[in-house]
Amino acid sequence: MQRKSVDPPRPGARRQWGADRRSAPHPLVPPAVSEGRINRGRLAIVLTITVWACYIVSTVIQQFIAGRADTARLVIEAIVYMIVVTGLAASATAYLITRIGFFYRSRAHHRAPRIVLDTYLQGRTPSMTVLVPSYQEDERVIRTTLLSAALQEYPGLRVVLLIDDPQQPRTRAARDLLLSARALPGAIEAELAVPYERVRAAYETFEDDSSSSVAAMRDLAAEYRFAAGWLYALGHRQEMVDHTDVFFVDHIVNAIAEDLATIAEALEGGADEDAALSVDRLTQLYRRLLAIFDATMTSFERKRYVSLSHEPNKAMNLNSYIGLMGGGYQEVSTPLGVALVPAGPGQAELSIPDPDYVLTLDADSVLMPEYALRLVHMLEQGAHERTAVAQTPYSAFPGSATRIERISGATTDIQHIVHQGMTHYDATFWVGANAVIRKKALDEIREIAYEGDWEIRRYIQDRTVIEDTESTIDLRVNGWTLYNYPERLAYSATPPDFGSLCIQRQRWANGGLLILSKLKDQSKARFGELFLRVNYMASIFWSSVCLVVMLVYPFNADLLNPILLLVSVPYFLMMSADLKACGYKRLDVLRVYGFNLILLPVNLSGSFASILQLLTGEKSAFKRTPKVRDRTTSATTYLLAPIALIAFCLYTVVRDVQLRQWDNLVFAGLNLVLATYAMVAYVGVGNTIVDFFTHLRTWLYRPARPSRNAATRPAPAGHAESRALAPTGAIGDWASVLHYHSEKGSSGLVAVRSAQTPSRRGPQTGSNSFEEFTFFTVFQPIFELGTGTVVGYEALTRFADGTRPERGLAAAQAQGRHIDLDAALIRAALASAGALPEGTWLSVNVSADLLKRPRELGPLLAESTRPLVLEITDGTRADLDHVPAGVRIAVDDAGGGYDTLARMESLKPAFLKLGRAALAGVETEQARRASIRSLVDFARKNGCTVIAEGIESAQQRDALAECGVPLGQGFYLGRPVPLERALADAAGR
Repeated sequence: MQRKSVDPPRPGARRQWGADRRSAPHPLVPPAVSEGRINRGRLAIVLTITVWACYIVSTVIQQFIAGRADTARLVIEAIVYMIVVTGLAASATAYLITRIGFFYRSRAHHRAPRIVLDTYLQGRTPSMTVLVPSYQEDERVIRTTLLSAALQEYPGLRVVLLIDDPQQPRTRAARDLLLSARALPGAIEAELAVPYERVRAAYETFEDDSSSSVAAMRDLAAEYRFAAGWLYALGHRQEMVDHTDVFFVDHIVNAIAEDLATIAEALEGGADEDAALSVDRLTQLYRRLLAIFDATMTSFERKRYVSLSHEPNKAMNLNSYIGLMGGGYQEVSTPLGVALVPAGPGQAELSIPDPDYVLTLDADSVLMPEYALRLVHMLEQGAHERTAVAQTPYSAFPGSATRIERISGATTDIQHIVHQGMTHYDATFWVGANAVIRKKALDEIREIAYEGDWEIRRYIQDRTVIEDTESTIDLRVNGWTLYNYPERLAYSATPPDFGSLCIQRQRWANGGLLILSKLKDQSKARFGELFLRVNYMASIFWSSVCLVVMLVYPFNADLLNPILLLVSVPYFLMMSADLKACGYKRLDVLRVYGFNLILLPVNLSGSFASILQLLTGEKSAFKRTPKVRDRTTSATTYLLAPIALIAFCLYTVVRDVQLRQWDNLVFAGLNLVLATYAMVAYVGVGNTIVDFFTHLRTWLYRPARPSRNAATRPAPAGHAESRALAPTGAIGDWASVLHYHSEKGSSGLVAVRSAQTPSRRGPQTGSNSFEEFTFFTVFQPIFELGTGTVVGYEALTRFADGTRPERGLAAAQAQGRHIDLDAALIRAALASAGALPEGTWLSVNVSADLLKRPRELGPLLAESTRPLVLEITDGTRADLDHVPAGVRIAVDDAGGGYDTLARMESLKPAFLKLGRAALAGVETEQARRASIRSLVDFARKNGCTVIAEGIESAQQRDALAECGVPLGQGFYLGRPVPLERALADAAGR
């Protein structure tokens, strides 16, 4: 069939010598593997293990039994060298084993026929949401990824772009990226609506007729031709910048169009011969066409909401949205910003469906058209009911214009073989760039934490920067399996320069050591699975360390047995064969080795970052791989270290020639040649000089910053601002700077600053360096347990920087300002509580120190416009005698013992608040309930009402009500919320 549109112009960027000459993608289904290739692979495994064993035995005999290692130094050298050889041999063996697993899976795989998939589409398909996390990506990159997701042959797809860009961009370029990302989903959905609405209308007409005829076939053929022409036009509109755009147009958009055009020709051919298809088959073809364009596109920005985690990593970007699935939410303004809170029936401003499957897709990756359909079809089979994650490890885009992108792509394609082989041994790892995940499995590994009062849900752990690897172990521990679909259905971009590649590989090397210990939680794991998992998580570390040791340390010449070379020969021969099968050259195996040599400092840096996090507990910073058109500057360390390695290899070569150490000369000379080639070919002499100059200029020239002393120099005595901030008393100077309402709607946000002026006589001390506390008030309802009626609210403080209230008060006390701050907290609570529902009382906490100052506390409490309760933890009867009439007292965080009863009898409080510790086990322990009943009876006889704090379940609530506790509060009954939300909740009851 002839195309209806002109091909888009191809990128005209200059290609380097040694760039990738491939233009076609890998075959979707791996070609059949010959028996000879499998036998050679088996032989390589046997040879590697045999040679390693022979070397170890011969070394032990020579060094320890024959006694050549006759000093402590030689003994240590022999042991270390055998460990080094064992580590490298283990990594080589793991690779050889996984490739055999890949061969077995390739031979056993049978692709589901298209008619089976069409029949599957005719029935009910599980719901799916595609999540595309994005951070300051180029608009073209995001558009390509979103289109590849939207054009999946899967009905009812919901595609969500998770925009993680800063909400307040600092540069115009960053602002443009944010605005373009926000506009993309709507623009793409509008594009797809054109073919979808036309095909849907045609399908509805066909359903109304429900007859099989030649005319129906011709009508369907017309729809297929229209869809094909629309796709060709879509490809023509694609901005062509590099080889990834060529791939997207040729092998995704145009491939779908050609397939549809072929079906149109077949329909027309059948109609010409009067061979009408059945109604069922016509329905299947209509639904397939609808499925291609049936996608809802939207975006979500977690950083808009203070109630969601802002941790700077991809895992929490995904977690934030997954945690909202299945709920309805309202946007509520708080002093710190907008929060998403659960909404009651019919009140949701944002409703997020809870899908059966979640498809995660990185913003620099694309999916082949049948990816979602084939993987879900497989997951719905009975044999895969406990499979949590299905994926196809991504391949490298063909046709890269740079040498480094080509050789990096070669390692990516080799890793595809490794990951596919690991599935044969039940050692699959979630790779992360693309995956179909069963939502039910994610719910099982969910962990809940709190940031302040906000619930943070974690499905994908972010403790390491390789979050998908740790989640793999979590799923396995919970009895789920993972599966690599044995086809190449996903492609991902490779960093095009050394600087961005270093950032990516440093992240890959960081984290495996941290989660290695979690393997012990996985029961019933076979040795093969454990061996491959340990190798996957730790081999980057031990291989890098072993190689550096061999390169740097001048070992005893007796240890350099010629048989040692045979350990690595099978590994390199098999990898060269795999490279050839993937479309590269056999000699590229040497380029890959040189490439890995210059990446040694990068891998070691990532591994040492893991060790540092293990020792300190401080999480490593997540670094995203830059995806920019310009080159990324390489870190100085990553340039100096390879140059130092080359210099050392040159020194070793000269020394070996002088000492006639010919065996060692071969190893040193090979490393010298390949490392030098890698630096020249993949980094570039010019780029290295430019990067060094850039770092040197940054180090020498630093922009002058305004002097902090000048900014904070005291104003003259007569200055109006200075007079306004003059101390006027323990509470007055704080109250003068309280702001209870702002014009921008952040009511309740209070800034408290010290009015002290630094002394000019000496250095500033800790007592007068106190500058600011910014806080706001939240209200937690107190309920009658019998009726569910709200009778009061407890005012609680939240500091704007996330500091816990007790910490903030402790910091103020250390600076001698705690009474001022305590008074400010109470005044802010009283001011904010004015709008609370009528008939409810307000409970505020007061410190023992402020309680002892009736002259300051009395006027403060007089500002209240509603019944007031003071909550105290310490105090005497004498302190309470000065409390204004009408203000009731509550003893806070009380237990159920004698001391509590004695305090109740002496203080005569109106309320007694039982703390969490006193409630522990109340729902199951008869003795605990009996103790609480006695306390309630004693309190009633003394005119006191018991309030249970910290109620977190319905069982606790029911047990306490049975014990006669009249009032209660806790997260189960109602969370502490800002005033606006408290009023909304009250109105909804």
